[in-house]
Amino acid sequence: MDSVPHVQSMSAQKRYMLFGLACSHVLLASGEAYGWTALRPVLLDDGIFDAATPGDRAAKMNSVATMGIAANALCKFPLGLLLDKCGPRVTSVVGAILMAVGSVLMAIADKNDQHTLMFGYFCLGCSGPFLQMPCFQFSELFGARKASAMAYLITCFELSTGVFWVFGELHESYALDRRTLFFGYMGVAVYCLITSVCLWPDLPYRAPPPPPPPPARP
Repeated sequence: MDSVPHVQSMSAQKRYMLFGLACSHVLLASGEAYGWTALRPVLLDDGIFDAATPGDRAAKMNSVATMGIAANALCKFPLGLLLDKCGPRVTSVVGAILMAVGSVLMAIADKNDQHTLMFGYFCLGCSGPFLQMPCFQFSELFGARKASAMAYLITCFELSTGVFWVFGELHESYALDRRTLFFGYMGVAVYCLITSVCLWPDLPYRAPPPPPPPPARP
C-alpha cells in the first residue's frame, strides 16, 4: 500500500473535485435500500409475484425489502474490518461490484423468483455502506471545516433514499420497466467502480497536524 496521502500538498481544486465525487457516490448509491416504499409500486406494476395470492404476495414483497434493509444495517461490521485492512479503494470497489450484481439480479430475475429478487436486493443493501464509508475520509481534506464536510455527506445519504422515487417518476412518465431501470442503475455502479479505482486512495486521508505552539518567551 502507499503511504498516507499528503493533504498539505493537494491543490484546492483537487480537494473539491474529490469531495464532489464522494458526495455523488453517497447521493446515488448509499441508502437506496431504504427507498423501498417508492420502489414497491414499480415492482407491482411489473407483475412481481403476481402468481401468488394477495396475502402471499404482500409477504414475499416484505421479505425482499427486509433482506435489503437488514443487509444495509448488518454489513457494517465486516465492512469496518475490510476498510481497516484494505483501505478505501478496495472497500469502494467491493461496494460497486455488489451494486452491479444487485442491479443485474433485480433486472433479470423472473417476476415470481423470490430468492433471486431477495439476493439482488440484499446485494444492493450491502453495497450502500461499502460505498458510503470510504467517502467519509474526504472530510479530512478540509481541516477546520471537517464538520461541515461531514454534514454534506450525511445530507447526501439522507437524500439517497430518494433514488427509487426517481425510478417511480421515470416509470410513470416514460413507462420504463423494472429491467430498464435497474440496467440503467448499473451504470451508476460502473461510475462508482471507475472513480474508486482511479481516484480513491489506498489509505485514508488524514488532516495535517496542527502547527506547533510558539515558543514561550523567556
